[in-house]
Amino acid sequence: MSLWSEFNASSEDQWIKKVLDDSSNKTAQDFHWKTEYGNINTFSKAISVLKNDKKDKLSEISWNFEKEKNINSQIFNRLKDGINSIHIDGINYADSIFKNVMNDIIYSHIMLNHNASKQAISSWTDWINSNPNFKGSIRMCLLTKIINSLNEGDNSIDFTDYQHHFQSNLNTNFKCIYLEISSKHLSFNNHSSEIALIGAYLNEVIEIHKKNNIEIPKKIILKSFLDNSFLENISKLKAVKSIINQVLKIHSIKANLIVETSLNPEILKDKSEDFRILSITSTAMSSFIGGSNSFVLSDSLLISKENYWKKIAANIPLILNEESQINILKDVTKGAHVIEQISFKMADKAWRMLKQIEVNGGLLKNLKNSNLKEFIKN
Repeated sequence: MSLWSEFNASSEDQWIKKVLDDSSNKTAQDFHWKTEYGNINTFSKAISVLKNDKKDKLSEISWNFEKEKNINSQIFNRLKDGINSIHIDGINYADSIFKNVMNDIIYSHIMLNHNASKQAISSWTDWINSNPNFKGSIRMCLLTKIINSLNEGDNSIDFTDYQHHFQSNLNTNFKCIYLEISSKHLSFNNHSSEIALIGAYLNEVIEIHKKNNIEIPKKIILKSFLDNSFLENISKLKAVKSIINQVLKIHSIKANLIVETSLNPEILKDKSEDFRILSITSTAMSSFIGGSNSFVLSDSLLISKENYWKKIAANIPLILNEESQINILKDVTKGAHVIEQISFKMADKAWRMLKQIEVNGGLLKNLKNSNLKEFIKN
């Protein structure tokens, strides 16, 4: 005999009736959550509509370094604070950068300048090849190159340096397609238009690889900037992974998708240090729950340049990751109907925008014709 057999089961309709009876002069529609993606029915059952193969776990807490001055000592200070990953952004190779850094333990990600010379690329690839235990990646943002070329009036974009990056003797495990879209590249109105642009960007990069006989790597890295919208951050990560996987499926490409997240520094303008620390906390938490593989911090997220504040910023994701145990759970959002609905509506809207971009010639053609905004309207 079941312990609960003495209790009568309540149907969904009975629960809704009970809520409405206890809420005078209200209808079911009054409890709907109104969002830019449509009304979210708070009474609906949770249905997992976005099929992502797996819930990724956060493995890297990173710090992005953009200045060469004292970079080795800066790296060691951040490593003492608990980070386990280093991002070198647009800095030319020098022997002193990784002096005494254990590259077999610490992840290192090298961002090449979009106009990097063959010599600059070779310096980094030679160093990586000389370190057999190197863990990380080397990447170049192709969109930055495209945007800069178009701004300079050059519609015949030269992909020679990008091609050389992939045709170098670098181990294929470290090559990747790197996706990053922010306001420094393109303007977008909401998360759906951002996701649509990411999908169109990935499709364009794949076509460029095919046309120029560039190998398509087995690693896709997405850098996504988050804001203070906790639930929408989680939904955005679930939605964008779904769109990327769909684009890869269309091209019959099997690749490992790695998602890096960071707090968007633009929302921190004129904000206090306390606000920034709270924002880092909220963003880190939504990043972990959404299935990010890496959370990236940088000096630009803080006002003070003192190590004290940098240590606090680095310790926040470290404590959340190690002590909350969110990372050991398969998917904490599965069955959360609000997040499931927002994710689906966000992805559905993005997919319709993406199809409009592709029907009208793709990302590159619409960038050249300045027609892109027509397809990513609200």
